[in-house]
Amino acid sequence: MQTTFRVGNRDIRIDMHEPSTTSPHPAMVLMHGAGGNVGLWLDRLTPHLSTLGVALYAPHYFDRTGTVRANLAAISDGVHVPQWIDTLNAAMTFAATRPNVDPKRIALIGISLGSFLSLAFAAALSASSDPPTRRRIRALINISGGLIEPYAAQATRDFPPTLILHGEADTVVPVTYARSLDKLLTTLAVPHQTNLLPHQGHWFDGDAQRQLLLAVAGFLSKNL
Repeated sequence: MQTTFRVGNRDIRIDMHEPSTTSPHPAMVLMHGAGGNVGLWLDRLTPHLSTLGVALYAPHYFDRTGTVRANLAAISDGVHVPQWIDTLNAAMTFAATRPNVDPKRIALIGISLGSFLSLAFAAALSASSDPPTRRRIRALINISGGLIEPYAAQATRDFPPTLILHGEADTVVPVTYARSLDKLLTTLAVPHQTNLLPHQGHWFDGDAQRQLLLAVAGFLSKNL
């Protein structure tokens, strides 16, 4: 199912998969990568999250800027990224206000560029002086992304529990980003789990996809 929410005078499409139960359930917001392909990871995750009774919301955050595929110029211009993070903020609010969603049990999963945005957003929330704001993200899953400056400097011990998944042979986003994030979260004493998959590149193939999904399911079972 797809609907829209409005932010910055733009209509943002959002794909939704919600449990049929009327009891309170957790939710996850999915941030796609630079290619703009929402369906790829949505199709991979939905069956597993449905089994866990978790709602899934995937905003088409490129709608905010009229982007089809993000390039380095757009990512680096200081204009697009703040709007995408603002759209993520609105998507989190959208998910929290859906019928039967428990607003205290919302996780965030980012893929590549979507992970950089998710981690930046989580770092900013962790530095808030408002306790409920610091707790907006119950858990975070980072797939093939990283936390960079100036956002990394904002991260505090209130950063959400995080699962780091990265291919050791990634030539798009080098595995050093995963190792740096692991080191930062260790320094901050933030609960986290790091899975580096040998011989895997940016998109994962074969049995690595199954390992990744099992890791996601196990992490959510413990933290969501």
